[in-house]
Amino acid sequence: LRSVVTIHLHISHQYQIVKELMQTTRERRKAKDSTPQSPYSGYSVPQIATVRRRKCGTGPFDEYWLNVDCCGLVCAGLTYCLHFYGIYAVCFVLIPPWMSNTTEEVRYMSIIGHLHRVVFTAIACMACISHFKAMTTDPGAVPPDASPLEEKSKIVDEEGTELIISPKHKGRRLCRRCKAFKPQRAHHCSICQRCIIKMDHHCPWVNNCVGIGNHKYFLLFLFYTFLSCIYSMTLVVFRFVLCMKMSHHLDGHRHHLHCFDQPTHLLHILGLMVESLLFGLFTSCMMFDQWDVVISNVTHIDKLKGDAGGERVGGITEVFGMLAKGNSTAPRLDWLLPSGTICFSNGIKDEILGYCRPCGSSSTMNNSASMEMASSGRIVRSIAEIV
Repeated sequence: LRSVVTIHLHISHQYQIVKELMQTTRERRKAKDSTPQSPYSGYSVPQIATVRRRKCGTGPFDEYWLNVDCCGLVCAGLTYCLHFYGIYAVCFVLIPPWMSNTTEEVRYMSIIGHLHRVVFTAIACMACISHFKAMTTDPGAVPPDASPLEEKSKIVDEEGTELIISPKHKGRRLCRRCKAFKPQRAHHCSICQRCIIKMDHHCPWVNNCVGIGNHKYFLLFLFYTFLSCIYSMTLVVFRFVLCMKMSHHLDGHRHHLHCFDQPTHLLHILGLMVESLLFGLFTSCMMFDQWDVVISNVTHIDKLKGDAGGERVGGITEVFGMLAKGNSTAPRLDWLLPSGTICFSNGIKDEILGYCRPCGSSSTMNNSASMEMASSGRIVRSIAEIV
């Protein structure tokens, strides 16, 4: 009898435990059914990645474009120093004793002297500004969200009418180093660590690649540097001729004092001549070389690969851009100014760049520019600001 009672109590205890578990399960189901469903319950949660965004660099998420390569920064600093030295040698050593008037032992600069100083300084400043723009402008780096262009297939019916079939994406070519989409006209730069559209070469003097985004500024830098070299060399030659003519009428001591304020100024003039001669020849050769690139619309890398060139107007348009309103390709005054943004019409912009962006892009190629969603109409910032 005692065993029967013990078994009965044990079964009753187990039944009570099972009953409590079933009651708890019912309460949980009832609470779950009463909870309102989230409108996003059927969608997957997007994964948000965190990236390192530097103040200056060449990465896709960096705020300002600047190559931090040590050799490039040294060459860029040396370029500015040479231009500043040219300004000092011309405006403060060469011109004052030559283009000045003296009255009662007081020397003052003539109008012609002031005019030469202003013109030469303006040319040197334009060269420095063009260099700075070429160094700090995105040369055409391919963004990480770039996609191949859509290619529309066409067929001709029996009546000879062309029928456009649904567009298809072109083949996706990946860069072996970037591990990202690489457009047809893009080439990878091992220094910038990016694929650059229409890359011609990486110039250490501007500390940047020369591509479709800064080709205009690079050409302006060469042009104004060449112009400053010719200007300074012309002044030195004219000054030398005048001093030689004066040597027939004045003794050597007075001649020396009249040509230069101090004997050490002769060293500055010799340095100016060497600088003007070397960099004048260098920039002239580069200008002829780049003019061939502009006319043929084929970069040096493409020539080595045997790619065919484009039209002459197309090459000039890709370098200097178009007007913000209209598609005029006639020569304009802003071609000589290192300012503004290189603009392309919406119809040919994607064809020139060789890629499209899924969210749509603004009219400029700046990474910090905002993008507009074509489907919803709301403004979405760039990928660098989203993540």
